[in-house]
Amino acid sequence: MPSQFVHIECYSLTPPKKTRKNAAPKWSAGDILAEAARRPGACDHVTAPLPPTLIHGTTLEQIEAELTDIQSSTRDAVGRRLRKDATVLLAGVASYPADGDDYEMWKQLTVEWLRCRFGENLRAIVEHLDESHPHLHFFIVDPIAGNVKGSHPGFAAAKGLANPVLQRKAYTEAMRAFQDEYWGHVGGPTALARIGPRRRRLTRAEWAQEQADLQAQAATLQSVRTKLEEVRVREERVTELARRTLEQAEYLIYRLNELDSHPSEPEIPD
Repeated sequence: MPSQFVHIECYSLTPPKKTRKNAAPKWSAGDILAEAARRPGACDHVTAPLPPTLIHGTTLEQIEAELTDIQSSTRDAVGRRLRKDATVLLAGVASYPADGDDYEMWKQLTVEWLRCRFGENLRAIVEHLDESHPHLHFFIVDPIAGNVKGSHPGFAAAKGLANPVLQRKAYTEAMRAFQDEYWGHVGGPTALARIGPRRRRLTRAEWAQEQADLQAQAATLQSVRTKLEEVRVREERVTELARRTLEQAEYLIYRLNELDSHPSEPEIPD
């Protein structure tokens, strides 16, 4: 049974010059958007690049233009402009196993979860099917604050804490909760493990048992989801029937009032 994968990171239009020793250069927001758009020279790791499919939101070009506008126009509480290396884009990727057989359900649940998790700040979700694992890229901005670290659960949890030790602990716990939340909405219902076997040092037998348990759990959750959808459809039908009945009743009352206000003259016999 494969495990889930979802990852998020913050990016700036101008990446910081300082990096850890021997660390690879940090990507900019433009680099990330270019890779997602499959622009020439930005996706050399893909053997045969295909254009991404936009499945939610605006185009990547429009996001890039919005980031430039945010960078130049946003001010903090005392009127200062954002730093050149301020993180203005929160980008993430969620991938599905290459041999999975529930991709469409996984994609639908992932989109639902992202829309619920990030709301109106979720600008776009694009789909890539040109690598070994099908995956979704998603992009979040904050047009009010400018800096997107408030939308990143780890940075938001660590903000304002007294020392680095407490900050790291808060960051780690928040990101663990983020993964748990994704598993509850997406990973579990599509039979993906929360954590892979190597990190937990499971034996082959234990991992096989967990796979069977997850498959059974996913089947149960899917059955519940189907029943809830049937209930929703029935409720919509009942609501529509009630609306039509109410309209008919109001029309009949209107006609009766019309007849009462304009009674017909009685016929006079010869």
